[in-house]
Amino acid sequence: MSRLEIASFCKANRLSRSDGARVRRAIEGSLEAGDVIELDFANVRIASVSSFDEAIGPLAREHSLDEIKRAIKLARIDPAERRLLNRIVLSRAKERDVVRTENMAPR
Repeated sequence: MSRLEIASFCKANRLSRSDGARVRRAIEGSLEAGDVIELDFANVRIASVSSFDEAIGPLAREHSLDEIKRAIKLARIDPAERRLLNRIVLSRAKERDVVRTENMAPR
């Protein structure tokens, strides 16, 4: 398992959308390698919902919830921010399912 200390990686304690994109690229590298990554949110506050949406939202559209749960672990994240992240992941997973259903519908 690899560990990503978000505050050090992003060189910030408040995350922006661009920080989220950097985090996503690091997660994608771990996913491609079949590795588990732990995201450590010590001393980090989410400045915008868009940072979570950029970091994990696209992954939830591409991967199943089981894959996300297996591959991404969270450490020292504020409970309110964890709930926010969960809502984003569920929302993007529903988007994925709707697109798949629409693509399967007869035309």
